[in-house]
Amino acid sequence: MSLSLVAVALSWALFGLTFRRYQGRPSLHNALYSLGLFLFALAVSAELLAKLLGAWNPFLYRLWYLAGAMHGVTFLGLGSLALLNPKLARGLLWVLLPFILYGLFLVASAPLDFSRLPFPHAPLGQAFPEPSLTSPRLWTIPFNLLGTVLMAGVALYTTLLFWRRNPLRAQGTGLIFLAAMVLASTSTLNRFGVVGLEEAGRAFGVALLYLGVVLADRSVQYASRRA
Repeated sequence: MSLSLVAVALSWALFGLTFRRYQGRPSLHNALYSLGLFLFALAVSAELLAKLLGAWNPFLYRLWYLAGAMHGVTFLGLGSLALLNPKLARGLLWVLLPFILYGLFLVASAPLDFSRLPFPHAPLGQAFPEPSLTSPRLWTIPFNLLGTVLMAGVALYTTLLFWRRNPLRAQGTGLIFLAAMVLASTSTLNRFGVVGLEEAGRAFGVALLYLGVVLADRSVQYASRRA
């Protein structure tokens, strides 16, 4: 439970940090990062509330699934792409929008059967019907894959690009890459029924993400002052 509290606190702190950055420097990538981190914070908060209540209720479960299981990294990945190529990111967002809305419809309308879960507050998608075109469980796969590839790929590319020119920024984006890998691994293990690691994985992943964003942000501020 303590690790869940850490993940929730860090998630909201990171959202606040990114949203303030968006307010100071409005841009597509800051807007997408803020949205992605807001959804992530909602998801970990819903998961913690389910644990405190001892079981999921329909509202919390659907909120957790939409914000976390389906779109935990979708908008973070798009935000990473927008940092390199805003036009491409904007175009991809428009392409994805119908699928995002369809996923929202499925999460809101698909029947739930909590008896399929191994325990009442299990953070698993098994309460929804088996994966199919009309089940939300199928649509988490492409969204998570795309978001993780974009987020990790851009972070790795930026780390290599700034390794010599701006070591502090490279360290920050390197931590963001590691965070993407930790969060993706946790979600993958969870999807295959390996439960019990999600608290530690999410807490560690969010901590890495928080430190990475702080370092990268400081490097940009330092470079601006020197300029």
